[in-house]
Amino acid sequence: MIVLHNDFKTIQFALFFVDVDDKKYAVHRFMLPKLMSATTKSYPTRQKLNQKMEELYGAYIKVRTERMANLSVMSLVLTCVDPNIVKDDSLLDQALALFHEVIEEERIFNEDVFNDEKRMLIEQWETLKDKKRAYAREQFLHHFFGDDLYAYPISGTLRDIKKLKLEDVESYYKDMITNQVKYIVINGRTDQLDLGHIESMLGKTKALNIPFVTTFREPREVTYVTENTKMQQAIVRMGYILKIYRHDKLYDAAVLLDTILGGYPESRLFKIIREQEGLCYDIASGYDYYKGVMMISSGIDVSKLDHALKQIEALVEQLKNEGITELELSHAKAYYIHQLKTSLDSQSTLTKRAFVRDMLHYHESVEDKISLIQRVTLDDVNQAAKMLVYDTCYVLKGEDHD
Repeated sequence: MIVLHNDFKTIQFALFFVDVDDKKYAVHRFMLPKLMSATTKSYPTRQKLNQKMEELYGAYIKVRTERMANLSVMSLVLTCVDPNIVKDDSLLDQALALFHEVIEEERIFNEDVFNDEKRMLIEQWETLKDKKRAYAREQFLHHFFGDDLYAYPISGTLRDIKKLKLEDVESYYKDMITNQVKYIVINGRTDQLDLGHIESMLGKTKALNIPFVTTFREPREVTYVTENTKMQQAIVRMGYILKIYRHDKLYDAAVLLDTILGGYPESRLFKIIREQEGLCYDIASGYDYYKGVMMISSGIDVSKLDHALKQIEALVEQLKNEGITELELSHAKAYYIHQLKTSLDSQSTLTKRAFVRDMLHYHESVEDKISLIQRVTLDDVNQAAKMLVYDTCYVLKGEDHD
């Protein structure tokens, strides 16, 4: 159990269930947190559970399913007000009792809730083409990641969802509760807590015993994919291979590279492609340090599409060949450090960070991290930039009526 003592007005109890990412169980892991947090034995409908949450001074449970390299991570985080603020000595016991029911081994899920969640998920997939950005994202991931599990929908495919049965979910849940890796994080004014009682209610941590693998395929000749639809613009997704991972020496240089390229309002893509050239409605880059890739996304006027693509490609090539400036590096470092310091005010960020650090054995303090960022040199970032390899371009575009 990971215990963080922080002076927030709320206390968080977080559970993280970890397993190897497997397309066979993607839909199970996507659906389960929603079912677990919708009803319990004592509160068998959404309405009754929501009413109980209100009685607990507006407590709430947030759930998420995500990928981290070759791992699938399910999280459930209960947040409730610090009992000292509301002068209610029974609050924590009630909150823990409720959370215990959420992860009770022999629990039964509400079939109506399951059917509702399944129906909504099916509707999301059947109407995906109407949601242009989401559709473009899924298509790009399919073409960029190919056979890698990152290409497989985190919710499972429409076929997976349609054939899913409640008994399948319940069977998977029982195995998960009994056997899978579990981390517990408590965050808030923890000096008042009976940690032994919490452990008896939520169970013990089961540390990661699965290899953590950060790999991706080699770059290939650039793959261009264009798809037409009915809309007034073009949505562009560009994928670059950047074989730098979270544990590598150039990791912070890669983060700074992403910041300078398209990670904030002072970035080159934003200032040149959007502001100076007026070639797009929006543009940004993102670095995935678990897969070693950099991705650029943009919304572009169809009539400017060809020119915009050439300019974006040229901008990246110029950055690779000519490097960045000292001023760009200084501004990016200041932004990176500011984001890091600002995150210290976010309870949820600290909770998740503690889990990731414990699971992956990262031991650096915030001060250590800032020192590492400050020591990144111009050569480090330029070295990272030269490692960028253009790999995939996906365009979803409307018809140009000119």
